Amino acid sequence: GADPVVQGSATACRRIRFPRHVNPVARVGCGRSHTIAVGAEGQVLAWGDDSKIQLGLGDTRSNVGDERPWEGSRGYLNMIQTGEPMATPSALRGAPGVQSTSRARATSTSAGRYGEFEAHAQWKPTPMMEIPLEFERQVHGTPYPPPDGLVCGDDFTILMVRDSPDWFSPQEESNRLFCCGENGKGQCGRSMQAQQQILSATKLPRCSLTHSLSCGSKHCLAVLQRVGQKKQELWAWGSNDKGQAGGTAGVTCPAARLRLPRDTRVEAAWCGFSSSAVICSDRRPSSRSLALPHAPMPSSETAFSAGGEIRERPKVLARSASEEEEQAASRSGPALTHDQRPSASTATGDEDKE
Repeated sequence: GADPVVQGSATACRRIRFPRHVNPVARVGCGRSHTIAVGAEGQVLAWGDDSKIQLGLGDTRSNVGDERPWEGSRGYLNMIQTGEPMATPSALRGAPGVQSTSRARATSTSAGRYGEFEAHAQWKPTPMMEIPLEFERQVHGTPYPPPDGLVCGDDFTILMVRDSPDWFSPQEESNRLFCCGENGKGQCGRSMQAQQQILSATKLPRCSLTHSLSCGSKHCLAVLQRVGQKKQELWAWGSNDKGQAGGTAGVTCPAARLRLPRDTRVEAAWCGFSSSAVICSDRRPSSRSLALPHAPMPSSETAFSAGGEIRERPKVLARSASEEEEQAASRSGPALTHDQRPSASTATGDEDKE
């Protein structure tokens, strides 16, 4: 946030001056030499190095319009071949003692940002360009809402924006990832056709919600969930020189899904400089359910054999002494009390009489 011509390095914390209506800052992300911030009202501001167009200001790499034929080396060669006078370099334009030219030139996409000899950097917070509409939105002209999240790599920036309408339920919500900056190792996750690219969508499944997103030096990991499904998926793209993207090739582009063990569920992912880490939950059932996943719980009258079959155990009835006496008395007749029982002498006398 300081002019590099005046102050080459900041030896202490420095306050960043934002435009009006930006404070408070909702979220911020930092790369190797650039910073992205999202304001309270959804403004996205960027400052720092822009040599890889990672600030999202557009294609600011060079003057590719009708400006070069009259400037620099091309202007000099054009002057030798055709005699056409050279134009004042944009870096010296407006300087004292320099004669300005009134030649009408069509401005290129970068002419308003950087000149041929200007440093591709912004030391003041500058608004980013609007996210280009994809084909489905171009018909309706519906712009994307402010980003819900952002992450930065060394020389690239990723914005996460909502893609579903506001009236959708939370179960139907989906979002998209848009990346800009260096793409030499597939950091943008779209294609390898351009060394650097402006904000473009990363090739991930449509109608999906990104739960976790992280960037390393030149690779990214994302945990997403497709609408209507319960399973979360792990996707990776970018450099794989150290195996940090989980693939076999040196570069993973476009984004590819990483297969995890069957009984694991991915929860979140993080990236280091050239490493990756994933938190997973174990979905394996317990040991009892592994032995009999659909068998009923054993009761007091069932037992398991060595083969796992359920056999009936013979019922054993344990009776007390009082219960046996009552059962025996019920079989022999009504029980006599102590007074009703005949004495030993009486019984003997009767037997003698008989």
